[in-house]
Amino acid sequence: MQPTNPTDAATDMTAPPAAATVGTFDGVHRGHAVVLRTLAAEARRRGLQPMVITFDAHPLSVIAPERAPRTLMSASEKLAMLTRFDVTPPLEVRMLHFTPGMMGLTAHDWMRHLRDTLGVRLIVIGYDNTFGSDGRAMQPEQYVALGRELGLEVVVAPVVEGCSSSRARRAVAGGDMKLAAEILGRPFSLGGHVGRGDRIGRTLGFPTANLMLPDLDSRLLPPNGVYLSRTRLHDGRLYDSVTNIGVRPTIEGHPEMRIETHLLDFDEDIYDTDIRVCLLERMRPERKFASRDELSRAIAADKDEARRRTSTHEATQAAAMPQP
Repeated sequence: MQPTNPTDAATDMTAPPAAATVGTFDGVHRGHAVVLRTLAAEARRRGLQPMVITFDAHPLSVIAPERAPRTLMSASEKLAMLTRFDVTPPLEVRMLHFTPGMMGLTAHDWMRHLRDTLGVRLIVIGYDNTFGSDGRAMQPEQYVALGRELGLEVVVAPVVEGCSSSRARRAVAGGDMKLAAEILGRPFSLGGHVGRGDRIGRTLGFPTANLMLPDLDSRLLPPNGVYLSRTRLHDGRLYDSVTNIGVRPTIEGHPEMRIETHLLDFDEDIYDTDIRVCLLERMRPERKFASRDELSRAIAADKDEARRRTSTHEATQAAAMPQP
């Protein structure tokens, strides 16, 4: 969407003056929310258009692929959440494809690009938000000084202690779904299409929705196991559910990773629809059972345990769930 080199573009004379923030925004967590609200408030005060500039993949996937983290959300989920973020005026979101040509752009290059090609007059940064090839070594006050040199105002958003994408990723990777929800401001969720599986769950007496994630190779998943979950259907209805993430070691010949959700008190055909599964709590690790009968009894026990635990999770968590 944007040129890889700021000197290659001409100014868009039709664009209104803007206030911008730049970042990966993986997870769009509570710290990001403060940056976005600050951006909208500062833009509104000055009559500017608030603009979010983000990337379709983590920049490390280009800069140092071996260090690139798995992401908390897909690019399309991030775009939808940022676009729908409830502020006035609404955010304009520009999602860039990070390329090798961007690797060498300094903070000065980026800020000049924002000023000259996008009409940016003000930049909002988070306390740990950096951009530019030299950004990791820069402090917020250095961005402020650089902005002053370029005729740009730089505002530093308030600090939200303990909220970062890396900390949220560690919580999810460790199976601590309660901590992940605290950082994100909503339960960690996985959204996708319900595919037609092998119907083994139905033969065991517990039909499941087989969640298909097209970007499974780059997405962060919690540890294999059984999770208390809450599922939003394509029509907005919510159901308590039990979700298994893993390779189903009891089922011979099916070693691939699966995300399977059993909705409590539900018996409808939802194949080929989109759903979103919020993982509220890890109930137990995945394990291999001696037989399918033993597996069936364990699933029944998981359902009973899920019903006991659902009352401990506030309804407000469900209300915070994004759409499928």
